[in-house]
Amino acid sequence: MLNKKSKGLQVGQSVALLASLLITAQIGFTLYQGNPFCLNEGCKVVEELTRVSPLVFNLVGFFFFQTVYWGLRSSRYELRQVPQFIKTLLFAGLAVEGVLLSFQYMVAHAFCAYCLGIFACIVLLNLLLGFKQATTGLFLLAVVVLAFASLELSPSQKGASAFTAGTFASRPGSTKGAESFLFYASTCAHCEKVIASLQKNNWATVHFNPIDQVTSLELPGSRRTSTYSPATNRALLASLGIDEIPVLMTRTAEGITIRRGEAALLAYFGKASFAEAAGQSRAAAASATQSLIPGLEASKDGCSVAADCTDGSSSGVSRQPYR
Repeated sequence: MLNKKSKGLQVGQSVALLASLLITAQIGFTLYQGNPFCLNEGCKVVEELTRVSPLVFNLVGFFFFQTVYWGLRSSRYELRQVPQFIKTLLFAGLAVEGVLLSFQYMVAHAFCAYCLGIFACIVLLNLLLGFKQATTGLFLLAVVVLAFASLELSPSQKGASAFTAGTFASRPGSTKGAESFLFYASTCAHCEKVIASLQKNNWATVHFNPIDQVTSLELPGSRRTSTYSPATNRALLASLGIDEIPVLMTRTAEGITIRRGEAALLAYFGKASFAEAAGQSRAAAASATQSLIPGLEASKDGCSVAADCTDGSSSGVSRQPYR
């Protein structure tokens, strides 16, 4: 009696092949353009917060799906003939995807559309291998997500606040006064001009809180911190409803003043001392913070938190100071 061929395995083989072709196209696009292709801005956010090159992830993914494809093909579409290592490999794929998706949700606070497509393929492959494979795989995925959710992902600095946990470097000022926290991105042209202005205006004490991964801050007098979290900075801005940088938060005994946009920050740092900056009128301070109210128009001299801002306004200014 001939064994009945599984239509699910036939579909699974096609899914593995299509996923391999998708990854091949992504690798080719990355090599040609220099950046991966994605349908939303989440890919850029996730890429900036990971240390492994997207090309490495894609190469591993290609070999993963090719192994699954040939393993399913060798089974002649019979569930009993599917190699055990293929089932184990699909379990491992779910576990890895559980970590990556948990990272995107809990750390990066953004989802990569391309990554979600790969995740869907792995879930579907597990489902197509039968009830036992599907239930075990989904249980494993749930365990990984719950384990990731139980971790404390902020830097383990005793007494670290939402501000200091995200500080990459600090530059003490020449005059005593309030401390300011500058939220910026390495791809923002407006942030670039603000940081460049600090080369000449050194009265203010500034802490630098990037929303993406940076490696250096070549600013005289600046000091690196031992650890920092870009995700903490993103989360703080999101909690305040701020979706545009640069942002300067200045803490004083009276409270926190928030300034947004290149013009407002350049005007503040352009003062000769903190006393002069603090002497600004209440009307000016109000105009700097009114943009936080939902529904009001955002400033025109800033960059979106979720996108690059490398327009022509950055010409003539070196990016070296904070890369």
